[in-house]
Amino acid sequence: MSWLSIFSGGNKASGDAKSSAGPQKERPSAPPTIVIDHHDYVPEEFVLGSFRIRPYDGDLIAKQKFDFRLQFDLGGDPVDVSCIGMVVKLTEEAGLVARFQSPQPFYERKLIEYMKALKGL
Repeated sequence: MSWLSIFSGGNKASGDAKSSAGPQKERPSAPPTIVIDHHDYVPEEFVLGSFRIRPYDGDLIAKQKFDFRLQFDLGGDPVDVSCIGMVVKLTEEAGLVARFQSPQPFYERKLIEYMKALKGL
């Protein structure tokens, strides 16, 4: 094989084998755990930037900013991220609805990778 064919993609068969033989991440079985004031919650809804916990029995109030930890397992590697959130809505019917700021870039990439795996992408 020539150097030109390596750099120009002339040997497509070996390139395809490399991409298909890559390690497949196993799909997470549950959403992440949200830890608020040392209490673990599994969110009913979770998307990048917001979540809903129902029922919620903590001490937060509407429009309050709060610190929480986001914990999930990414391919056997436990990830624990410190985040800052703000209560958007807190009622008996809705539960706790909160938005959160993106974590540091390293953890944001891990979270995006986890969300892709959770959705099967």
